[in-house]
Amino acid sequence: MTRITLDLDALLAKGQIDSAEAVRLQGFALPDRQNGLLVNILLIFGAISVAGGTIALVPNAMTGLILALLSLGGAEFLRRSARGNSLKTLGMALTLMGTLGLAGWVGWEFREVDDGTLPTLLIALIMTASALWFRSALLAAFAVLSLGAILGSGTGYWHASYALFVEEPTITIIVFGLLAAGLYHARKSLADAWANLVTVSARTAFFMMNFGFWVGSLWGDRVGEHWFAPSRWSDRSEWREAALAIPDHVFTLGWIGALVAVIATSRRSSFLSITSIVFLTIHGYTQYFEYLGAKPETLVVGGLVLVGLAVAGARFLMRPNAKTS
Repeated sequence: MTRITLDLDALLAKGQIDSAEAVRLQGFALPDRQNGLLVNILLIFGAISVAGGTIALVPNAMTGLILALLSLGGAEFLRRSARGNSLKTLGMALTLMGTLGLAGWVGWEFREVDDGTLPTLLIALIMTASALWFRSALLAAFAVLSLGAILGSGTGYWHASYALFVEEPTITIIVFGLLAAGLYHARKSLADAWANLVTVSARTAFFMMNFGFWVGSLWGDRVGEHWFAPSRWSDRSEWREAALAIPDHVFTLGWIGALVAVIATSRRSSFLSITSIVFLTIHGYTQYFEYLGAKPETLVVGGLVLVGLAVAGARFLMRPNAKTS
């Protein structure tokens, strides 16, 4: 997009344009987004301050629920009444605050429940409904990640460490693989207004599928262990021994096949192609050190291999297509 800056007062003073022309050019001016963004930021911090102070004054779950509902109500009001993009940032912030607040309230209310399937399912439904209603790509990604929580996936953090866990690699791969494929297929027939939402959801599902392969390639899987042990087994250990076991080498080879298939069938330099190459490199690097260990000689060889893969990948991605050549 080409931008041209004109000093209308100077042009008028020099007689290069008349008053009518100045008014006409003024009508083509873009809105001042910097001032609008500043107003939105001030309003967001004001809303956060009010919410934080209210919770501090009345520290209970009901206060959080009321504030979350008020945030969603404010976001809906702005969506219907605000003209243009003047308060779009504020509306997005209120949507995020309200949705996360409502999800947090559900988690708090069900914090003492032994089976966490119901609250995670409710949170996933809240995220999905809010993403669809407000057409929020960020919440769409959260909705897909919430589905992963239902299947036993999540993250953990402690001092200077961050962990990713996938308790059901096989089911995670199947569910998110089908979800990603379905969303990419549906994107072709949906209106442009939904394209960004569906694309973000599909890409998040593709990431989750690869995470399932990653964990499975290291530890294998015992399908269904996350949810329950059948009543005929006296304890979880017996159920673990009787569960369907899939060894890690199945995931190791399956991941290679899946990534190569995606690279071969997707457009070069597309998200799927580049992401698959990245995960293929991660997979090779992980397996390399899993079997050979982090020794000085393996670090040198592994680094040289990684550099070689980077050069080969760059040549592949930068190679001109047959049509353009």
